[in-house]
Amino acid sequence: MEEKLQELVAKYKIPEQLLKEAIQQEKEKVVLQKRRMVPILITMIERYADSPNS
Repeated sequence: MEEKLQELVAKYKIPEQLLKEAIQQEKEKVVLQKRRMVPILITMIERYADSPNS
């Protein structure tokens, strides 16, 4: 991962810290999205478990 990061920094002349911050922001966004999905998934599972067709 670090090697690929260095390649991107050199290729696009992006400050390394800026790229690391962007990656961190993207990770936080993914985690937040997963947290939002949990209640929806629980509801769907409960609905499926309670359905007479299961």
